[in-house]
Amino acid sequence: MASTSENGPGLPTVRQVYARVMQVISFKNTALFKRGIWLTAAALIAFAVTPSALDGSLRQNPLSSLFVVGILCVFFGYFLRKTHIHRLADEVTDCGDHLKVQRGRTEATIPLSDIEAADVSTSSGIHRITVRLRQPTVLGGQIEFLPQASLWSNLPGVKRVAAGLTDRANQAKGGRAMSDDF
Repeated sequence: MASTSENGPGLPTVRQVYARVMQVISFKNTALFKRGIWLTAAALIAFAVTPSALDGSLRQNPLSSLFVVGILCVFFGYFLRKTHIHRLADEVTDCGDHLKVQRGRTEATIPLSDIEAADVSTSSGIHRITVRLRQPTVLGGQIEFLPQASLWSNLPGVKRVAAGLTDRANQAKGGRAMSDDF
């Protein structure tokens, strides 16, 4: 059904065009997710120390509580080292001819022609898309992000998003799209 707009019958409005062109392709709550990891670690440490602080044994024998806190810190450090949660981009927006990436307060615009490839990796049951860049930006030589939540259990869907980025990047730099080979 054709829509009627101020541009004339059947022509899309500016808002409809931008809605089609600009699309957030990352998990919308990545910043909250990363903050939750840190808060979980702080809560575990607080739960380990609170009982001994309340009954006074923390002052008498602090080594036992420090030992437990040390074990929790080592476990948390190992978890961060393996999952690389701190490297995830908070938001990745596909703007058609470029990606707009935000991590913390740092933002970068990456033209599709600067993308070498987009790959999917799975670590600890969490799928992530890694975009390798031809030239490093302020965010580094690669951008990692979680796909939209609707794709978390759909590995083929995540791979289609990555393959689509790679195809469009190849076309932007004047090469052949990967899907042309099939």
